[in-house]
Amino acid sequence: MLVSVFGNPDLKEDSLVVGLVPQLRRQFPGVEFRIEDPSEGLAPPEDDLWVIVDVAGGIDGVKVLDDLERLDSLRRASVHDYDLAMELKLLAKLGRLKKFKIIAVPVGMRQNAALQGIIKVLQEISNSS
Repeated sequence: MLVSVFGNPDLKEDSLVVGLVPQLRRQFPGVEFRIEDPSEGLAPPEDDLWVIVDVAGGIDGVKVLDDLERLDSLRRASVHDYDLAMELKLLAKLGRLKKFKIIAVPVGMRQNAALQGIIKVLQEISNSS
């Protein structure tokens, strides 16, 4: 399973999930965690579930999204979020975005709570596949 992690390490409000990658790699050694930038072009897996982890505004608690239209309703943490939503919609329009889940973590969530929320969702995803 590929887990793409988005965030800007230079912005406090947008760096939370990027900082959790080392702990997530230890927790899930068989999962490929990739820190990505949507402006560099994205390559979703062709026949496997693509999991995306990013911060989002306007939510209370870790949420799982599998509907691209819901991205528009979330307030953005940084300009890159707009790029991610647009890139995902373009991939879907081109037929390259097959199975995906977005794990959205609230802006400003405490690091330990975010880590536990992401771990819980990833365990649920792993158990259902």
